[in-house]
Amino acid sequence: MDYGTLDESSRQAAMKKANSAELSAREKLALELADYIMAYHGQLPDELYNQLKQHFSKEEIIALFFQIGSKNGANWFIIAMGILNE
Repeated sequence: MDYGTLDESSRQAAMKKANSAELSAREKLALELADYIMAYHGQLPDELYNQLKQHFSKEEIIALFFQIGSKNGANWFIIAMGILNE
């Protein structure tokens, strides 16, 4: 599902479905982080960042940002090049 194309209420409904799965608190938080980075171009609420600091080390937070950012950048490249439309 492309969260970026959904309006806020639809995005929240999609996240509720993800949160209802049998995921650990760390996994749910990592998914929430990915959602915010993708939907809000990296603009995170202080509350979310404080939650990250409670569940992840600084190194883990950096790794999460790197993984989300690199996947996002690769997807933008694929879209720009029209690779999947061939």
